[in-house]
Amino acid sequence: MMAFLTTASLFILTAGAVASPQLLMLSGVGPAAHLRELGIPVVHDLPGVGQNMRDHPNVQVRVRLKEGVPEDDIARRAVRLRYTATGSTTPNDMIISPTSLNTVYASGEDPSYSISVGLYLAVGAGELRLTSTDPYVQPSMDYRYLENPWDRQRLREGVRLCARLLEDPAYKEIVDRRVAPTDADLASDEALDRWLLQNVATSYHISGTCKMGPASDPMAVVDQFCRVHGRTRLRVADASIMPDVVRANTHVTTIMIAERCADFIKQGC
Repeated sequence: MMAFLTTASLFILTAGAVASPQLLMLSGVGPAAHLRELGIPVVHDLPGVGQNMRDHPNVQVRVRLKEGVPEDDIARRAVRLRYTATGSTTPNDMIISPTSLNTVYASGEDPSYSISVGLYLAVGAGELRLTSTDPYVQPSMDYRYLENPWDRQRLREGVRLCARLLEDPAYKEIVDRRVAPTDADLASDEALDRWLLQNVATSYHISGTCKMGPASDPMAVVDQFCRVHGRTRLRVADASIMPDVVRANTHVTTIMIAERCADFIKQGC
């Protein structure tokens, strides 16, 4: 949802981590060279708009359930495994979620069900750029998932951990066999990297495209009060201002960003 809240002296942009940078750039606030490529008059050169695009990359380990296993088991879906990757200095940077055992992943005679393995604090960051001056045309989003070796290493470990868990006797009554990745995909780091790059997807937790930071940071878009650097009457208050994606669903954090921005305005900050 796109939203501009306005008063006589203030504009508050709350359109989300995709549409907020898009609207800023369409309005002439963003990387000057990119705006000029599209013929958009540059109002304020702000290189960080659309940069630093963060997310929780994930892959789906797919299994076929045994005949007669209920497809909709809320208790099973509610289980999450949060853990810290081997060698990581950041607690709980990984998650394994049997979030869609009740959802047919593949159609046809051999349906399979998925368990998500997510990287909850990726090093890599992507980029959002305009493709048109028409606000109804979606921007280009280059996620750049798993370009960083540390990101690939942690997600490899997560997939192998998931595969081992599925072999535990506790799953004997539920799981018939693993569909993907195959044993061949798990045979080497190189093979598993290929599988990861072919299957990595978004968790829809996109953040960071108008990140908060000091004016000395060339990639910062807003200050600690959500004010756009160089624009005294413009603030952004949504997931786009997160410097990095939080290690959780972004919903509650986004609500609190809006609450804090409202407090800043009431306090005259």
